[in-house]
Amino acid sequence: MRIGKLAFVGSVFLLLGMARALADETQRRYVETHGDRTLVVQYGVTRSTDGFVVSSVDARSTETGRWQTGRGLVSWQQLIPSIGNNINARRAGNTITITGTLAGRQVNREVSIDAAPWYQIFGPAMADLLPRGSDRQEFWVVNPADLAAHKMMVRRAGEESIDFKGAKVPAERIHFSPAGALAPFWGADFWYRLSDALWIYSRLPEDGGLTVNTLDTP
Repeated sequence: MRIGKLAFVGSVFLLLGMARALADETQRRYVETHGDRTLVVQYGVTRSTDGFVVSSVDARSTETGRWQTGRGLVSWQQLIPSIGNNINARRAGNTITITGTLAGRQVNREVSIDAAPWYQIFGPAMADLLPRGSDRQEFWVVNPADLAAHKMMVRRAGEESIDFKGAKVPAERIHFSPAGALAPFWGADFWYRLSDALWIYSRLPEDGGLTVNTLDTP
């Protein structure tokens, strides 16, 4: 009986530990502006023993992706009812299979990539895409407009102080661009607070303008 009780207690502590691991979740709110449009976007990261689930939710769209440690994204979903997008994508080996609807039309497509990681929701979980000690990383992104895959590059671009909520904050700038010869023609910058690597600000060119995200809740 004593052995059984110890085993039971051990099992309880194991389950509690698993529950704590599964509950490693952060939620942060950002204000996104693009021209006259302003959105409040909630980004979430829920970690587990083999990776994490990342999400982005605002008034018009929901995106989620599952990242597997050592591989990158293995799945991604985007739901925008107003334009008829209900995209489901999964990676197996060097193929991303995309199903669902794009602008209300059924899609069933296979996209070939190479062994580089797949990364879709920019901003959160940067340390997983670009770990400490790495200066740059090539990765793939699927363009939600046409479902084409593009090879991208992310790199460290130095440390600087930026104005954030009325104070100067030491931050590291992370630069995104196409990989290869197209790098000079498009670039996005994200700033992460040096003290804790928290994403606090970003500027990303898209849709003929500039999308700016600013952390609203620390």
